[in-house]
Amino acid sequence: MGAFASRQGAVLAVVAALLLGGCARLERLEEDLTETTDVELLAAVSLTEQDAAEGAVFLPYDGGDQVFGQTSLDLCYGEFPSEELRSGRNQVGIGDQGGEVWVSSEAILYPNPADAEQAMDELEQAREECSTGVVDPSDPEREPLTWDFAADPDADWPEEPGVDRQAYEFESTDPAGKSWTSTATYLQRGRMVLALYASPPESPATALRNSPGPARFVEVMSNRLAGLPEDALQHGDPLEDPNTITV
Repeated sequence: MGAFASRQGAVLAVVAALLLGGCARLERLEEDLTETTDVELLAAVSLTEQDAAEGAVFLPYDGGDQVFGQTSLDLCYGEFPSEELRSGRNQVGIGDQGGEVWVSSEAILYPNPADAEQAMDELEQAREECSTGVVDPSDPEREPLTWDFAADPDADWPEEPGVDRQAYEFESTDPAGKSWTSTATYLQRGRMVLALYASPPESPATALRNSPGPARFVEVMSNRLAGLPEDALQHGDPLEDPNTITV
């Protein structure tokens, strides 16, 4: 096993110290990740196989670690210029044996905190400007949806100092009339945004170890984000599009 693989395994072992529903916090995370790579930062806050409940399955996404050609933010199919600023991402899910995802995490890195703050501002704007009718996506491979927002679900959730949060609950309806309810919670600290998705909203209690409710799920993941070293979340490098590289 190479040095990088060994170090990444150590990082994931540290993450395993804070399994969902547990009481421990990642007090050693900042020390262990003092000189970390972006890949390790993304892994440190993401769901892992150890987070899956008995009978649930860890489901990495195809292209989940890719930026170019992949979408991160699509709340109400809003406009997100910050998508062009991303420098790294990692999306994974937990669901059933048939591949249906119940809960997923998507960690997104940007070159600097201002870019991540821009992404959060765009999410807030997308919610405020969301139409009550059918919304057409900019991606022709996606289908039109209606988005019916309920009250924000996090009014009584605990706050994590230094972590900005937006949480939304909504019912989506496709052209065939099929509807489903989901939550999307966005956490931001420094140059990282951590998105947490659950459909249906109560699915963390089924999919995740120790049966955490939605509030506890977000609290634990906020703790992971808060445990990352401050310096690593202040400065990064833009990701160069491989399609633009010339020789």
